[in-house]
Amino acid sequence: MRSIPKLSAPEAAALAAPGARLYVAGCCGEPGAILDAVAADPELWRGVELLGAYIPGVNRRDLSAIGRETTARSIFATEGLRPERAAGRVSIWPAHYTELYRHLAEPGAIDIAYFQVPPPRDDGTVGFGLAADFSPAPALAGARLVGVINPAMPDVADGPRLPVERFSAFVDAEAPLIAYGSGRRDPVIDAIGVRIASLIRDGDTIQLGLGKMQQAVLGGLAEHRGLGFHSGMISDPILPLIEGGVFAKGITTGVALGSAALYERVRQLPQLRFRPVGETHAIGHLSRIERFISINSVIEVDLLGQANAEILGGRQVSGLGGMVDFVRGARASAGGRSLLALPATAEGGRRSRILAALPAGVPAGVSRSDVDCVVTEHGVAELRGASVAERAERLIAIAAPQFRDELAAQWESLQQAGSMAS
Repeated sequence: MRSIPKLSAPEAAALAAPGARLYVAGCCGEPGAILDAVAADPELWRGVELLGAYIPGVNRRDLSAIGRETTARSIFATEGLRPERAAGRVSIWPAHYTELYRHLAEPGAIDIAYFQVPPPRDDGTVGFGLAADFSPAPALAGARLVGVINPAMPDVADGPRLPVERFSAFVDAEAPLIAYGSGRRDPVIDAIGVRIASLIRDGDTIQLGLGKMQQAVLGGLAEHRGLGFHSGMISDPILPLIEGGVFAKGITTGVALGSAALYERVRQLPQLRFRPVGETHAIGHLSRIERFISINSVIEVDLLGQANAEILGGRQVSGLGGMVDFVRGARASAGGRSLLALPATAEGGRRSRILAALPAGVPAGVSRSDVDCVVTEHGVAELRGASVAERAERLIAIAAPQFRDELAAQWESLQQAGSMAS
């Protein structure tokens, strides 16, 4: 077995030549020791480009401010990576998870990949721990790998692994993993979660995004049986359902994000499968899952059924991530369907989130042809097979009551103007 050098964090960071293209993992794979070293000595990285999937509410650093003349490229706008706020150059790439994964898996796309790993096993292999989403891609493409060995990172029972010889260097750096909580319960989101849970049938396999909606939907599934879970992320609310035997068909995820209690429990759960985005999000895999139900939150929906999931108040606040991958995978699944969820109003009830038309300049991240069902606290709009006029009627019916007449009038005006087909 080849001896892999153990370097200090500054030494490992210095492996990156000026102008290098670097993959820096997000979620719990974020290599904090490396980033701290560069923040303390910006000369370690000069003119590098950092690429990864950095999650709003989780990966909060301004990576563009690390090093000299750094460019940070991400598929999400996060607290630290908003072009109007960041200290350096930020490039938001409107890519789906599968597109980012394919790019990272191209030979030569990444020079060095930095990510956290659990301690290697005695068999000479090392896993990706709780963040198996993107890091396997540059590894498979032949990039140089630097693993930050953190004993706090669980070595999961079922996940992708690499021989230790595949790494150029290791860094020993024990530190708490990034924690995540969905925050205080929201009664409106809880009401939506109850409606969605009522649409789930025993035997379905579900996908949920991270956050309050995952918490709310899972809270309504305690009496279900024989479910499967196939998603990009799991968090604390899934634990009681695992213990209760709800997900008897198994759980596949790319990432675990939550509390220290979740991380310790994940270490002990052999039924969890951690897989890279090339499996968790690929339509070829998803289409083979019978009765696959995708459930995702969006910001706004217009009366055609198309959705905005990225722009709020003229600013990009998130990204599409894996949503469209899952939406289209659900449409391709036998018995599957895609559900979009949102509160009916914003700004304390002063603004409707169901609009006659999306504002100019706001992209339709989810097209009208990909949506089966829209759910608010006021009801469920079934859109699959519905005509344009039927879609508008059903969506107006689940808008907040105080906006329904206005939406109906706006819709009629759009029809008279000839901008919508019935």
